[in-house]
Amino acid sequence: MRKTSFLATTAAALAAAGVQAAIPPQSASDLVPPAYRAALPPDPQQGEVTYIAGGNKRASQDFPLELVFRQTVNGKVKDLTHVPLKITDASNKVVFQGESPGPYFIARLPAGRYTVTAHWDDWDFSKNVTIGGDRDRVMFAWKRETPRVPNAT
Repeated sequence: MRKTSFLATTAAALAAAGVQAAIPPQSASDLVPPAYRAALPPDPQQGEVTYIAGGNKRASQDFPLELVFRQTVNGKVKDLTHVPLKITDASNKVVFQGESPGPYFIARLPAGRYTVTAHWDDWDFSKNVTIGGDRDRVMFAWKRETPRVPNAT
């Protein structure tokens, strides 16, 4: 007998007996045992913005905003680090200002409209996002070609 059919049979038997099955996890953090979760440091917070910055994308499904920073140089994609970042709300109030140490920045913000501005290589790029519905994944991608130096003969 396959494991899936055993689980289905067990669930059906429990339901027939009036026993409710455990609620499935709703997010990645629900899968972390409580004893381990208690030992984890709290997520950083700046004002009303809770965030995780760096290279860890695993928890992104728990946050409504995911930012990704990449650069393509001569056809090769490279993850960016140390990207200055500013998030302003609809009234132009700065709700987050800092740096993403890695290619991913995930944030939990109150529902509303925001402008995210990232700075890289003497360029500022801004993108508008709305928090409150589905998750929003925003890619900041810079493309640069390095001039080829002719062979000196």
